[in-house]
Amino acid sequence: MFAKIALDLPVPTEFTYAVPDRLLAELKPGQRVRVPFRTQTRVGYLVSLEESSDFPETKDILAVVDPEPLVPPDLLNLARWISSYYGCALGEAIQAMLPGGVRKRRPRTKVVVRTGSGELPARARKAAAVFEALARFDRPPAVKRLLDAAGTTRAALRTLERAGLVRIEDDEREEELDAERPVESDTPPALEAPQQAALDAIRPDVLAPRFHVHLLLGVTGSGKTEVYLRAIAETLRTGRQAIVLVPEIALTPQTVRRFRARFARVAVLHSAQAEAERRRAWQRIRRGEADVVIGPRSAVFAPVARLGLVVVDEEHETSFKQETVPRYNARDVAVIRARDAGCPVILGSATPSLESYANGRKGRYALHRLPGRAGGYPLPPVEIVDLSQESSHLFSRRLRVAVADAVAAGGQVILFLNRRGFSTIVVCERCRHTLGCPNCSSTLVFHKGRAKTVCHLCGHEARATPKCPECHATALKYVGSGTERVAEEAAEAWPGVKLVRVDSDSARGERLEDAIESFRKGDARLLVGTQMVAKGHHFPDVTLVGIVNADTALHLPDFRANERTFSLISQVAGRAGRGERGGRVIVQTFNPRHYAIETAARHDYEAFAKAELEERAMLGLPPERRCALAVLSATEEPDARAAAHRVAEAVRGQMAGGMVELRGPAKAPIERVRGRWRYMVLLLSKSAGALARACAAARGARVPRRVDLVIDIDPAAVL
Repeated sequence: MFAKIALDLPVPTEFTYAVPDRLLAELKPGQRVRVPFRTQTRVGYLVSLEESSDFPETKDILAVVDPEPLVPPDLLNLARWISSYYGCALGEAIQAMLPGGVRKRRPRTKVVVRTGSGELPARARKAAAVFEALARFDRPPAVKRLLDAAGTTRAALRTLERAGLVRIEDDEREEELDAERPVESDTPPALEAPQQAALDAIRPDVLAPRFHVHLLLGVTGSGKTEVYLRAIAETLRTGRQAIVLVPEIALTPQTVRRFRARFARVAVLHSAQAEAERRRAWQRIRRGEADVVIGPRSAVFAPVARLGLVVVDEEHETSFKQETVPRYNARDVAVIRARDAGCPVILGSATPSLESYANGRKGRYALHRLPGRAGGYPLPPVEIVDLSQESSHLFSRRLRVAVADAVAAGGQVILFLNRRGFSTIVVCERCRHTLGCPNCSSTLVFHKGRAKTVCHLCGHEARATPKCPECHATALKYVGSGTERVAEEAAEAWPGVKLVRVDSDSARGERLEDAIESFRKGDARLLVGTQMVAKGHHFPDVTLVGIVNADTALHLPDFRANERTFSLISQVAGRAGRGERGGRVIVQTFNPRHYAIETAARHDYEAFAKAELEERAMLGLPPERRCALAVLSATEEPDARAAAHRVAEAVRGQMAGGMVELRGPAKAPIERVRGRWRYMVLLLSKSAGALARACAAARGARVPRRVDLVIDIDPAAVL
């Protein structure tokens, strides 16, 4: 008997090993095994067993690591699809499915067990104290816990061991789950007609069950989550389980609270959890003890055995795209997983990706529209302010008055700017030198609170100094604004108004939850933030949203820039007017007549999508055609350039029939990152097969080892 083993190595093949007779009864696909590889041993994944091998000589598998498979058959098949579609090794795809805490061997906990025999030595007071403490435990305690309870040392325990009264052994029990905080149950609201129509269309696919993709296009506050909850309830009644993907870890706590108010057995998986916590949640899911699994992109790989529904909330979000190998998009993986499981998938967004919307228009997905807000609340009116007509480019006259009026009336205000730090450019007024990163083609951002200049690409930091490093004049000027400057100037403009700032510099983990909760309870009246506050949050007292600068992404050299701008404006604007007070939105921009901004101001996604799809079709860009991006990087610019030309030539040799268009090679828009020069080649095709062949040709190009080649299928950005 022979076994195919996938190793976590960037090689496009599995390795064949012989199965020794002693291991034959233990082996099952999905297990980890230890195998010899070159001069060392490695852990790999058993993907199949075969009766014969074409190789004249094969090495033996050394040992089985796991008694039971870590990767069930459905996830093994999904890993094969990921490997094929995204062009990575099967072992790399499987590795991405398993949390680090699951892959690592858990150190055994030593517990103390009473033997029921032996005699306590005379005058061994400390040993007697340990023995008395042991009697107070209902189950064998861990060694440290017992000694802490007895207030003594390990020597006293050894006395009991020698007397035969106790023995110390490995704890074979399953890990206990952390206690979940109780959540008050809620009463489901009555569905409005569009919600009911969407649910009625989804229900037959849940009950059958059968695969179908449902795209829920609903304005912010339209009640998409309630449709998810009802569909999940139907799924649970059939004895099946559901996976819910959310784009941001920051959204997870409030999402979990809402789902736990409706369902008893909810598990959460995300990378910010401690390894032990994540391992416990994963084991709980694997044992079938969770009906609903919630988490960001990696939760799509949750080991759910009876999958009946997959929900992808805010399906347009770029955070669903993994930027390291394997470079998968969790939304697309969710569709494939649902297809293989024979169950429906719901994609929800106020601003769907153009790929999903195009599939809805063509009938590949069922498109359901929720055009109005739940509860009859109107969408907030949006005013556009032309910053070129303003003396201040931070707070326009109209925004200053509106904030003061909103706060005076007892409302809350969100000021949004998708840039962190204090100043985005530091320039010398004397010699015009701009402070740049020594490793990247980017300017350094001044962070006033840290007194440092920081590169947001590579993390390089330098102590802020008042003198120019070139001419040594004390003439540095801080140009441009980030959330730190917005918060500082807001505190000066509206003194006495409590303010919280939410960005990745100021709020993470519990601090983020505390800041959001402070604003939700009304303790703070003004919130300054980045895209972390742009979606998913429900603040009924927010009567004004001010978008300080809507142009931050608009002119990026990326074909998705318009789409990203429209989405961000729409999502941020959607935080206003979600309660009885109503609300308004002020959008500040230097491009008031750009169609992405005009359509966002009208809350008209479909008008934007129509214009953008026409432009994409004219340019031959996604979703008109599929896309792959090859990026070549090297520490020396000529090496990267030469390798890019070599890749382009290799692809041209495989472009028979003109089924693939090659654009480039050219310098990447961000030409240097982390000390490496970058060139790129863009591949476009209507045929997935032709694009895959072109990518295979690119990978087969003779690129020197000093040059890194990355091929990204369906890239989220081309920068």
